[in-house]
Amino acid sequence: MLMPQELLTALVATPSFSGDEDAVVELLATRFTRAGFTVQRFGKNLVVDVVGEPGPMLMFASHVDTVPAGQAWTQDPFSGHWENDRLVGLGANDAGASVVAMCAAVDYMAQLKFAGTLRLALVVEEETSNAGMAQVLGSVGMPDMAVIGEPTGLQVVRIQAGLAILQATWHGLSCHAAHAGKVKNRNALLSACRELAQLPECQSFEAGPGLAPTTLVPAILQAGDRHNRVPVHAVATFDVRLTPPHSAQQISAWLQTQLPTADVEIKSDRLHPIETGANHRLVVAALKAANREEAIASNTMSDMALLQGVPAIKCGPGETSRSHTPDEFITSAELLQGVAFYSQLASQLLQGES
Repeated sequence: MLMPQELLTALVATPSFSGDEDAVVELLATRFTRAGFTVQRFGKNLVVDVVGEPGPMLMFASHVDTVPAGQAWTQDPFSGHWENDRLVGLGANDAGASVVAMCAAVDYMAQLKFAGTLRLALVVEEETSNAGMAQVLGSVGMPDMAVIGEPTGLQVVRIQAGLAILQATWHGLSCHAAHAGKVKNRNALLSACRELAQLPECQSFEAGPGLAPTTLVPAILQAGDRHNRVPVHAVATFDVRLTPPHSAQQISAWLQTQLPTADVEIKSDRLHPIETGANHRLVVAALKAANREEAIASNTMSDMALLQGVPAIKCGPGETSRSHTPDEFITSAELLQGVAFYSQLASQLLQGES
């Protein structure tokens, strides 16, 4: 069976862009099959169950897809080369280390007697649509508890913000660019720029006690389709990270007051905030396994959003600040700490005994 460092090396060397994960899924399926596990496939997603005596269903889940590498990498993002105890590679941090550490925890639990089921779900398309997790949950149902593997520095996240996408549209009056100085027109691009320029780079709204603020960030501006025509429409898209007590409707109403000549609408509001109580046994056990004092809140999105009504946390090796950055990396120490964390957490929650 592959050691954690070897498996992560193989994952990094196998491109798995979101929507094109077939090769890495096959690699992981082969790994489990050769180790004697039964692998279930739901679409391209993999599910492996380790079943003990009757008891709760604990799901470990992480994603095998990555974003594109981009242009600023100084090393080959698929080399899988360790240097000075560090592996630089696309997906090493987000979320390959969590995937590998969870695989190792499954191996560990398979050697124990315990009460319940440990379910490992390795899902696709988390970086784009969350379709993989949705397909798994639609096929096998909700667990009793869940741990989402993402790079949090082994900080235990019990509260995750929701995500809304807002869009503002300006309507102008077009004409040929050559005649713009002498015929009536209204440039939608300029209307948008005048109003957008008044917004801060990140607008924050104070949230509830202990929560990160709700934030709104202008992300995309589109206008015009050719150089010789005054733009008749301009469209700006905004990323909104929602924490209680704010709603997409409230933030949309605020934005409308800031962009008075635009039409503001909510384009997406399907990923809602999720919170697990600070005293829930999942949170308490995770804090003990991670040697942490207190759980935290997070504004970054993950498949945790699809677990509404299920006690869930987000926790894993690596740092969120490295995600989607050039020369993304993980250290061997971080990877092995992740292995220990997931193994200890599963054993605690399912009362594992050697």
